[in-house]
Amino acid sequence: MKLKVLGTGNAFNQQSRMNSSYLLEVGDKNVLIDCGFTVPLALQKENISFSTLDYILITHYHGDHFAGLSVLLLALKYITPQEKKLTIIGPGSIMTKVKELQKVLYSGTEKLLDELNLEFVSVNQNGGEYDLDDFKLSVLPMVHSEDAIPVSYIIQNQSYKLGFSGDTCWHEGVEKLIQKSDTVILECNFIERIGEGHISVEELEASQVVQSNKSDIYLTHLYEGSSEKALKLNYNVLEDGEDLVF
Repeated sequence: MKLKVLGTGNAFNQQSRMNSSYLLEVGDKNVLIDCGFTVPLALQKENISFSTLDYILITHYHGDHFAGLSVLLLALKYITPQEKKLTIIGPGSIMTKVKELQKVLYSGTEKLLDELNLEFVSVNQNGGEYDLDDFKLSVLPMVHSEDAIPVSYIIQNQSYKLGFSGDTCWHEGVEKLIQKSDTVILECNFIERIGEGHISVEELEASQVVQSNKSDIYLTHLYEGSSEKALKLNYNVLEDGEDLVF
């Protein structure tokens, strides 16, 4: 599997980082994980046509992970017409969430969704296993803003399992995600624990599971403080535009 890092930033784009998002090549399929405000721009900067996407996976319904989907869908109608079906996957009622987003951001374009070649796949926010046509997908519940319905994903191609945490605070489910994956793209927004919204470097340092799997963990959703601290402690810190092969 090949991974293009489209963005590694938080909601505020600190350090001029794009919103956290990744384009994964699974065989001959292109899988986009999360689609925040800056993702349409990031795709175009990488000369990646929207029409080449086969799947979009949404980890939760916050703007920096979801809001860019609205303009991307508009572009599939007016800028880069669809060449194939696009499957959009998310927790809860993903189709309802997308329609609500379209209505809020581009009122009057909701009917566009019926004109595009789309398939919506809702996954259980409490977790589950899904055998899709092109890969296997595991869903684990995460702990973030409850209304955003946060989940993590593990994408399995043949025997290799690549995990994506989405946004989450530190809890035992994070260690479960790490243990179930060969490699994990893990959020790390803070240096020290602050509230319950995100993971900190301090919490990573305290976890034996993290320390035992440190070389297989790549940190994202960063700002200058967390990225600098993590680098000093020899964590893998992702940068926008980076390419990885698994």
